[in-house]
Amino acid sequence: MIGERSLISGLFRRRSVGAAVPDPVDPFDRPDDATPAEPDPLSLALDEIEAGALAVYAAAGLPAQAGHYRRAPDKEDWTFVAATLTPQERFALALEHPPEQGWRFARLQDLGARSEREDLRAASRLLGDIGRIRASRREVLTQDHLLTAMELGAAWRALRDSQPVGGSRPTLSVPEQSDRPPATARDKRRKPR
Repeated sequence: MIGERSLISGLFRRRSVGAAVPDPVDPFDRPDDATPAEPDPLSLALDEIEAGALAVYAAAGLPAQAGHYRRAPDKEDWTFVAATLTPQERFALALEHPPEQGWRFARLQDLGARSEREDLRAASRLLGDIGRIRASRREVLTQDHLLTAMELGAAWRALRDSQPVGGSRPTLSVPEQSDRPPATARDKRRKPR
């Protein structure tokens, strides 16, 4: 009974103000959005996938710098406009250069989306998915983000496996002459086992 009384009295005992240990982390402070000293594995994987998709773009003659582009009527080349544009700036560009006259505007990830080549369409989808995954890292992740990440990995493997290895091409050559005499009818034929 005496042990219980000391336990209960200890709960209601006043403590001195100096004895309280302050919590070094304030729960109401927002975390810093500073970039980490070294990239995490997800950032490295996204960078690798992006580099592969941009290599497909570069091989097809498309730009590889992130940003907004425009194409003049009857031209094949895309011209870099700006790294970022506000919706108002994009609208002003569309008014200055109407699409009805043949002007086209696109972001880097959308340049290959309407191509006739499957590898450019795949690279465009990869760049779009990478952008969505990077943007989702600043908010609450959902099942849709996980599904996008899984589809991104599968699409990246498919695109990577469809590319030639190091630009190598198979070569055919005539077999060399052997030192063995040609087979005759009297030679024993091997029977399959």
